[in-house]
Amino acid sequence: MFATLNRNLLKSVMLADGVFSLVTGLGLLVFAGPIGALVGPHAAPALVTGFAVFFLLWGAFHLAVGRQERPSPAAVRFVMTGDALWVLGSIAVLLFARDGLTLTGVGLIAVAAVAVADILLLKQIGLGRQQRAAFA
Repeated sequence: MFATLNRNLLKSVMLADGVFSLVTGLGLLVFAGPIGALVGPHAAPALVTGFAVFFLLWGAFHLAVGRQERPSPAAVRFVMTGDALWVLGSIAVLLFARDGLTLTGVGLIAVAAVAVADILLLKQIGLGRQQRAAFA
């Protein structure tokens, strides 16, 4: 199993990120009110619903790219840029808007930022492997 995952790292990461994003989007959509209350007073249900829609679209895009035999390098770079912007945005929220967050909200944003950074790194490694294999 790990050999297959390692051989198809980029596809595996794109598909896993797609599924995770879809599940997250559905969870945010269904529980927008309670999640917003956990995060902080500025996380209104409408804002959480907006993030839910984003996650649903983001997840669908990841699945479409991940299902390709060789994921498009341009599409992978696009999602890597999005991941980097997510991490930077999370840091900005934690630095400049933490007064509008609960302790739980700070924790959720920090954990999500670390997870997205890890996924970004795996995508970068997978893209590098795919490009090296194309030239081998």
